[in-house]
Amino acid sequence: MNNFTATPWPRDRVIPAPAWQRPEGLRVISSDDHLIEVPGLWEDRLKGTDKDRAPRYWKDETGFHLTVDGQDYDVPGLPPAFPEGREGYWNVSKRLADMDAEGIDASIVYHGRLNSLIRMADKDFWFRCVDVCNEWAAEWKEAAPDRLFPVALLPTFLWPERTRNYLQKLRQLGYKAIDIPVSPKGVRYNSQSMDPMWEAIQESGLPLSFHIGAYIQFNGRGSLGANLNANLMPFTGLFGQLVFSGVFDRFPGLKVVFTEGGASWVPGTLENADKVARDYASELRPKLAQKPSWYWHNHCYTTFMEDDVAMENIGRIGADRVMWSVDYPHPEGVMGNSDAILKRIFDQVGEESARKITGGNAATLWGI
Repeated sequence: MNNFTATPWPRDRVIPAPAWQRPEGLRVISSDDHLIEVPGLWEDRLKGTDKDRAPRYWKDETGFHLTVDGQDYDVPGLPPAFPEGREGYWNVSKRLADMDAEGIDASIVYHGRLNSLIRMADKDFWFRCVDVCNEWAAEWKEAAPDRLFPVALLPTFLWPERTRNYLQKLRQLGYKAIDIPVSPKGVRYNSQSMDPMWEAIQESGLPLSFHIGAYIQFNGRGSLGANLNANLMPFTGLFGQLVFSGVFDRFPGLKVVFTEGGASWVPGTLENADKVARDYASELRPKLAQKPSWYWHNHCYTTFMEDDVAMENIGRIGADRVMWSVDYPHPEGVMGNSDAILKRIFDQVGEESARKITGGNAATLWGI
């Protein structure tokens, strides 16, 4: 017998009335929510011969499905109904109603299935599919431009020299946030061949997010739980890669957001990274200008939904480095329980730090 109560599937959750009086003037920003790409998106918007092979996003009685050139892009191990989640996933008026009910003033909105398309063999075609989706999301936000802030997927991590021009387009579309995958196949973020991308991002002034992804590491019995558990905490290696390769020394204006991986990974990672820097100082190349933890406190942020361990260690992590989120409307998200979690954050870290964590940091970082 399980000794816990199963969380309802997102579409079945009820948002309760607020149970506590929030501090006056509190602006709550969810720093990580999601928007599902709508059926017909690529068929309607791609041009020429691309239209004939467009990703097909469709819905039947079992849920949503995504296919490209006859290949299935459903998420392994999850029922097809998973992306259906809740109607606010794609219906903007329903989303805004849920935000109102839960007291969310603004939302940073990441894509839904777009990352899975990187498996496509034709990367130029993939680029055009991403571009179409970014254009669509920029239009979608106009329903509530002061509350909805979509994050553009930056496809140029495969072509770093294209980054400057593409970022100009994203700025023209009104984007304030960009995202690249955590560990795309064949791409090494510590390679100096990536420097044109880092330089262009620094010049743009846009914060760069790395969002967790559905990477399949394990197969067989229990693999769904094992993969989800691993995918929720992927950032220790990426932080080390960026720091020890000197990315932040070469591009001191970069701001990086590690998204949906929680915050409890940070203290141990910083302690270990500083120890490596001390113990192997004579051998490390390139030489770092600062100890690794310095780069965290000056360049990096992380988001979480519910992380009591992190709140207990907020002094080591930094209250100005952490941003709360709902992760609407994913199963691991806290929709329906946000009010209780917000109160707990205030109780755990005090009002000054809690105001930063629950909205102030996001407002400052993204200029919203």
